[in-house]
Amino acid sequence: MFSNPAPRRARRRATLLGRILLWMIVPLFVLWSIGIVITYFISLNIANSPYDRTLASHLRLLRHEVEQQRLASSVALSESARTVLAGSADEPSTSWQILDANGNLLAGDPSIPTPENWGYDIDQIRFRNASLDHQAIRMAYVWGGRDQDGTGFLTVVAEPAEARATLQQEILTGMLTPQLIILPLAAMLAGLGLTQGLEPLSLLQEHMRRRKPSDLSPLRDDLAPAEIVPLIASMNNVLQRLSDSIESQRRFVANAAHQLKTPLAGIRTQCELALREQEPERMRDSLQQLITGSQRATRLVNQLLLLAQAESLDPTQSRTTELLDLLRLAESCTLEWVETALQRHIDLGFESPGEALPIFGNAVMVRELLNNLIDNALLYTPRGGRVTVRALPEGDRVCLEVQDSGPGIPPEEQSRVFDRFYRILGHGAEGSGLGLAIVREVAEHHHATIAFLPPGNHRDPVSAGTRLRVSFPRDDAPRTRS
Repeated sequence: MFSNPAPRRARRRATLLGRILLWMIVPLFVLWSIGIVITYFISLNIANSPYDRTLASHLRLLRHEVEQQRLASSVALSESARTVLAGSADEPSTSWQILDANGNLLAGDPSIPTPENWGYDIDQIRFRNASLDHQAIRMAYVWGGRDQDGTGFLTVVAEPAEARATLQQEILTGMLTPQLIILPLAAMLAGLGLTQGLEPLSLLQEHMRRRKPSDLSPLRDDLAPAEIVPLIASMNNVLQRLSDSIESQRRFVANAAHQLKTPLAGIRTQCELALREQEPERMRDSLQQLITGSQRATRLVNQLLLLAQAESLDPTQSRTTELLDLLRLAESCTLEWVETALQRHIDLGFESPGEALPIFGNAVMVRELLNNLIDNALLYTPRGGRVTVRALPEGDRVCLEVQDSGPGIPPEEQSRVFDRFYRILGHGAEGSGLGLAIVREVAEHHHATIAFLPPGNHRDPVSAGTRLRVSFPRDDAPRTRS
């Protein structure tokens, strides 16, 4: 496999100013080119119009002179007619000829080219461009004249086109010269205006460059143009999410460092005691305490990692969300805790409505939500107690309930049990205080609501304990977090 020895060049990115100028100047020059073509034809029409009127006037004068004579004899023009046709210093001289119906010359200048495909429309003056002695001429001809003998004839006049070309050039020069001056000035002014208009982007770039890496405060948009405000709002949104992510990582590191101190210190103490013990029984007790401490540390680390994952969950990503059946998920998750409940002598049950309960969410995180609810219920339920898991529909919501027969949570404590590492005093159960915090994070990311309900139900209305309900939107379409 051969590699290209030529160095890889970085692709040049087009600047915003360059792109805007390109889209402005290129169409401007195209329109200018089209304008030149249009101006050429307009100037040609303007230059031809007065000369054509004069040439048509000479044509009518000549025909009138011939109609007063006989073509059988020689044609002699009057002095005034010769003077008009001879022109002046400012007007070109006019040549003429008289042709019969077959195009034969009857009188006049034989060097004038005979009109091609001329018609017999009476009194219809026609114009044509031609060449005589390698010079451009303008011709006019008309059929319909008759002499004193009644003979029909074609009257033809011609004059050099040099004066017309001169006038057309003067018109073009007068019309295009201002455009040639104004167009570059317009392009320069457009570039200068765009440069000044894009100055806020340069100031924003300089402001971002001067910022400290730790400064994630929102950018001010009070002095920014209206077109840049959405860009600043998007950047502030990114900065806010970055700040939230960094704050979440900071909290995780702080919580992990704080919570792991106690179990790690206990593990170290038990290790030192086990090393000093000589009696097998007491050494066995120390090792058993060491196992218990390591289990607590392992559980704490797992819950900390799960909490960090729940905080960083993005429900809009298709790779982490799917259509779930909450009934099947709750049933399978409850079965996994049956052995633990039997070891603690707790009656763990599951109540099902017998129908599918679709929700849209992250299967792993919803399972962890239920695991923490069941684990928390089993932890605080005494031996011989009951824990019931329910999945049921309620209007446009799908509800998940976990009810236990434990000591319950006082109403004044219910709003605080979802705080991290918060534990109700007076209970002998061991826990990290992260279970319900994880439940709250997962519920928020799934737009679910959490509520404490009276512990009684239709089967046991006077039962005590805790009954916690999580209500999910019943939907098969993804939702974004607000």
